[in-house]
Amino acid sequence: VLYETMTKPAKERRFQRRGSLSRIQSVTSMVAGTLNVKCGLGVGEMVGMHAGDNIFRREYLILGNPIDQVSNAECAAKLGEVFASPEALECLSKVCEIEGDWKSAVIERKPFCIAALDEHFFQYEQYGIGFDNDDLRGIDESGNVLRWCDDLDFTELEMLKKMISLYVHPVVVNDENEGSMQTKKRSSDHERHLAEAELRNVYVMFIMPLIEPNLTGDQKKDQHLFHLLNNVMNVTTRELGKMQGHLRQFIVDDKGVVLIGTFGLRGSTFPNMIAQRALPVTLSIHEALKDELGVESMVGGTFGRVYCGVVGGSKRHEYAALGPSVNLAARLMASKTNPGVLVDKNVRMLTSQIFFKPLPPVNAKGYDDPVPIFVPVQGNEPRWGNAKN
Repeated sequence: VLYETMTKPAKERRFQRRGSLSRIQSVTSMVAGTLNVKCGLGVGEMVGMHAGDNIFRREYLILGNPIDQVSNAECAAKLGEVFASPEALECLSKVCEIEGDWKSAVIERKPFCIAALDEHFFQYEQYGIGFDNDDLRGIDESGNVLRWCDDLDFTELEMLKKMISLYVHPVVVNDENEGSMQTKKRSSDHERHLAEAELRNVYVMFIMPLIEPNLTGDQKKDQHLFHLLNNVMNVTTRELGKMQGHLRQFIVDDKGVVLIGTFGLRGSTFPNMIAQRALPVTLSIHEALKDELGVESMVGGTFGRVYCGVVGGSKRHEYAALGPSVNLAARLMASKTNPGVLVDKNVRMLTSQIFFKPLPPVNAKGYDDPVPIFVPVQGNEPRWGNAKN
């Protein structure tokens, strides 16, 4: 497990630099339309770690209290507003003059609004903090990356490509490996992304290992957390790999630890996919986390029509699966009635080898009517509705 800690001087420089980027009123004049969003700011020490192995997948995770700060601040904001956490306000006050009664927010440990559409409520120029070309250094590192590769031989470049590809969704890696150079030269990245976008019937599982991903400051305890997260990643990708499933994402946020797996994307579509691959893998992940790592988990599995493709801009984008069934899988995972694994009606209808216990339907975003949900009951568990002798 590789990890790194952001030191305080670097942290403060990065926050100040982002503070100078907060000329939010200029954003709307730079583009034709307005993207109406709400934002939260946090500050503090964080740890970044590389989870995974050199075979299946890797992810870069960040952990730390600022994640919770950002979540609380974002929840307090309305569309078009930027709220800062009390910790962020204290940091900003050292380099900016903040308007309003922000000190009360710090005392009460509440987020405070520092910007809204077309205006911001702090002044920084008088402290000599400007925004010039020096602040842009490092934002676009593509040229530097190419220069770093100049001294590598072919074998080293192949190894570098392999290691980088572990952080990328398998569909994208396969597309890049199979696409001809002529095709890539004839089309821009944007054109290729549009051509590769599609609607597919996809099984999605949201997996929440019941782990508290909080840093304690105790090196021994934090090291244990890092290794546990790494093992969770490896167990999940190992089980998915047995049936050629895909890991969509591994994230740690204010809601906890979440992994997203799929079947049905390019390179992962099979006959009898739900009954023979997707649901058995869902159950095996749930069991392996408990048996091998002692980690209980809550899993939601659904099957439905999903948009599959690249989302984002030309310089920063990722492969995503979007749709009502994806949202439902997340909802089932976090449901208070989830005893371990919950699935929807589509999964139930496509699986005859496993018994299912029905639970009361739930209301879900993207569905007009309440959605029936079920608990898969394996052979060694009591089956719902069995007749008594």
